Amino acid sequence: MTEFPKFQCMVSRNEEDYDSGIQMYFMKEYDLAELLDRLMKVDEPHMEEYKKMVEFIKSLENYIITGEKAADFSFLEKMEGERGWANDYKILSSENRAAHVAFRACRKTIEVMYYYRLVSRKEGFSGRFNAENFRAFLLMRDILYKRSSDLLKN
Repeated sequence: MTEFPKFQCMVSRNEEDYDSGIQMYFMKEYDLAELLDRLMKVDEPHMEEYKKMVEFIKSLENYIITGEKAADFSFLEKMEGERGWANDYKILSSENRAAHVAFRACRKTIEVMYYYRLVSRKEGFSGRFNAENFRAFLLMRDILYKRSSDLLKN
């Protein structure tokens, strides 16, 4: 093999290089959904909130691929979030498994945001990787950080 292979992208309908960022975006998105699913099991009082987050992520993926309208994420605007990292090392060193998972989901959200923004700059992707849907991940990040801090206190 003299050239690196490409893959057929479902979003652009073109062959893309493996370093295009699009595959990594979806992999990080799946990782986040997996962590939210785990949170449903270890933080049951907030199960419905995590479930709605996963549903939004799934609908956003569908929007990115097909153009079909993504689900409304206004439910995130009603949830309390917290900016900052005042408790980061306290959470990391605690014995509270749920707090760990929530903080990991918070950090994974940041990875999703990174790849989302990276792909949004590429020609052919910018229309569906838009600022409005990016805002949902900003909200999720703050919500998940607050949740991890709150779980630490319990």
